[in-house]
Amino acid sequence: MKLICKLIIIFSVLGFIWSCESPDSLEPVAGVEGKLFIEGEWPDSIQAVALIVLKSLDPGNLAAGLVSYSTPMLSPSKKSEYFFQLEPGFYFIAGAGLTIDPGVFFAKIDSFMASGNLPIVVLDKTPHLQRAIQLEDQEVIEIDQTILFSE
Repeated sequence: MKLICKLIIIFSVLGFIWSCESPDSLEPVAGVEGKLFIEGEWPDSIQAVALIVLKSLDPGNLAAGLVSYSTPMLSPSKKSEYFFQLEPGFYFIAGAGLTIDPGVFFAKIDSFMASGNLPIVVLDKTPHLQRAIQLEDQEVIEIDQTILFSE
């Protein structure tokens, strides 16, 4: 009787393993990943830094083009990693400084988005830091970004 029970268990486990298939939902995604570095001393006016992804680059109305943002890096941190999962298309990536506490910002983000008045400043003033990227289907681009604060 013990032998039959052991055989049933072994065949049940083998049958279960054999019936398992690869999941269809874990298909490769398109996106941007990398590291964000800070050089120099954090200004007192900046509470946190994040990378933002924009569909259009309008400095007067960043909320209109905002697609995604990275987890904010708090002062005095100097390095973090990020990943944006995005649809294929054309995007801008720029560094942004939060001028208010990140907790308050995220608690009220819907209000800020509706007003079009985000409490952020674009930190990347030079063209090479405001990166324009073209993402293809299932393509992941790696971009390390450095934000320079005046010392």
